[in-house]
Amino acid sequence: MGALKAMFSFFTMIRLDITREDMDAMDRKFWTVPIVGSLYGLIAALMMTVLTHYISTLVSSVITFFVIFAFNRFLHIDGTIDTGDGLVVAGTREDHLRALKDSRIGAGGMAFALMIILMNITMASAIWIPLMALFLFSAEVLAKVGMVSAAAFGEPGSGMAGNSVRNTSAASLLYAMILAVVLIVLFGAFIYLLHEHTTIPVAMVSDHVIFLIASLAVSVFAGLIMSKVAKKNFGMVNGDVLGATNEITRAAVLLTFLILTAVI
Repeated sequence: MGALKAMFSFFTMIRLDITREDMDAMDRKFWTVPIVGSLYGLIAALMMTVLTHYISTLVSSVITFFVIFAFNRFLHIDGTIDTGDGLVVAGTREDHLRALKDSRIGAGGMAFALMIILMNITMASAIWIPLMALFLFSAEVLAKVGMVSAAAFGEPGSGMAGNSVRNTSAASLLYAMILAVVLIVLFGAFIYLLHEHTTIPVAMVSDHVIFLIASLAVSVFAGLIMSKVAKKNFGMVNGDVLGATNEITRAAVLLTFLILTAVI
């Protein structure tokens, strides 16, 4: 429970009384972070389901993501901007690292974050409404799997996230994947029971297995790619890289859902 306490306090606006032991537990059990993703998934699914009854899906998506980003205190967006600045600067690894850690916002980082935000918003708004709740919930949970993947394959730095990366192994990634599948299946079962009289074709239910397998693979692959990019440019995976990985993985998962929806 200490790990979850620390995670909810760190990754959300929820303020909890945490101790050093709780923080250490979070570092050791970083693989449990998909549970935090499930909270964001519930917020996204509920807001989009309600808002799309009254306003357009695009406006609903903008409002939903603003709430998600704000509830996270824009932590991952800050990491995305810093990572973007670090990636676009020219020069040696030291130059990339200096730009990553610079508190000032550069044009490259701002453009990098803006493009990813726009991708998330527009792709979420393009999801077929009957599948919107399940897909948005899944995307938030799998975004956290991407973070665990980046930590598992990445090199630790000296910052706050260093111990989380250092303590995350291939086994941790496997645990995170299993946990994510359980969370998504449970939510899917809840949605199915809640809407058992929906007009969605029965065949779509079996297709969800394909969606889950493909998107899970994409989330792991996104984290792997981010870890390799971070190692090449920065020599490590730090908190900023993990935050950027969260946003990029969500976008990659949503894109996967849209492609599969069009193909299947």
